Amino acid sequence: MPWLRRFWFRLREPRNRLWVRPAVASIGAVLLALAAAVAPRWIAAGSVPDIERDTLDGLLTVVASSMLAVTTFSLSIMVSAFASASSSVTPRATELVMDDEGTRSAIAMFLSAFIYAVVALVALGMRIYDSTGRFVLFLGTVTVLVLLLLTLIEWVRTLASLGRLSNTLDKIENAASGALRHHWRGALMGAQPAPPGTPPGRPVYADHVAYVRHLGVAALQALAEDQRLIVHVRVRPGVLIGPGTELARLVSEDAEDAGATHEELDRRVRDAFYTGAARNFEQDPRFGLIVLSESAQRALSPAVNDPGTAIDVMNRLTRALIETQQVAGARPEPDAEAPRHARVTLVPLDEAALVFDGFDPIARDGAGTLEIALRMQRLLAMVAGGSRSGRVAAAAREMAARAWTRAERALPVPAEVDAVRTEHQRLFG
Repeated sequence: MPWLRRFWFRLREPRNRLWVRPAVASIGAVLLALAAAVAPRWIAAGSVPDIERDTLDGLLTVVASSMLAVTTFSLSIMVSAFASASSSVTPRATELVMDDEGTRSAIAMFLSAFIYAVVALVALGMRIYDSTGRFVLFLGTVTVLVLLLLTLIEWVRTLASLGRLSNTLDKIENAASGALRHHWRGALMGAQPAPPGTPPGRPVYADHVAYVRHLGVAALQALAEDQRLIVHVRVRPGVLIGPGTELARLVSEDAEDAGATHEELDRRVRDAFYTGAARNFEQDPRFGLIVLSESAQRALSPAVNDPGTAIDVMNRLTRALIETQQVAGARPEPDAEAPRHARVTLVPLDEAALVFDGFDPIARDGAGTLEIALRMQRLLAMVAGGSRSGRVAAAAREMAARAWTRAERALPVPAEVDAVRTEHQRLFG
């Protein structure tokens, strides 16, 4: 069902995952508080200690009052971390900070503990618990307190790094590396390689302006099998589409073109392209490298003037490009990929753009800084020599020549120009 797949995809977005876990935990807290009321059905009366009502009331009051304050404080810290990531790194990194596992777990635990305590206090005041129920409620409260203690310890550790520059850069690098690993393991996402030139068939066009955030190749394969079609997909995740953008071409194997109407087919094809106002890291390896590069651009701006951070970002770009090609199952050449969806073809990713997206803006903004120019040559030589993809290696060599040209024009001292020229010639001949 397309609507269910779309709902699940939207639910997995970081901005939605931030509230999903607290919502689910809150429901669990209500059920836990009320479970004590039915416990006497399975536990014999008089077989457990009798817990005084005042004892439970005191414990639950402490939990309810303290957790409301802690939850409010944690939310303010979280918002401050979002603002810090946006201002010190790049606004595109905010989504990754939202997806921090420690933050989501802490907010969910604090909020659910508060709701548990409030529901239990109300139920206790209504006297729906007998002696057995109060004992079960006491055990539940002790369990909640232990979980709160562990969560608080983990939350303190999270607060030590949340929103800091290095932590945010780690998150961007991990997201970019994850997308790159996914790409190298299946550059065509299980589809067939697109035929050269413009394939035959009836085009399907986009009907609104948005970025392609996710491509449902399996859904297109199911449609193709159901309607006896060949689907030639013309855009990849990360592309900005608009009315008139060709999403796919459909080739029918039936001479009569039987089956669903063209309008119905077009709708089902569009349903496989999950779109949004911004790009997504998951199936778009270029986006992660662009966001990393934006971090270096901000560091090189006159207002910040932090070449050390730019060099750190360049190191991360190099690590992401090289190490992701070494993982098990990586196929840097798309032709080696075994297709799982034989009725769908997909245009290849411009892998040279992986290098240019990451390094070209830094080479432009840092051309007048000797440290940046020298490190650029060394790292691009590392990418050219360590890449298993010939397209990436060739792009690294071209990028090195482009960076050297920019540095030659921007460096103010002839000795610095000579140093970069010598380094370029030594590394690239």
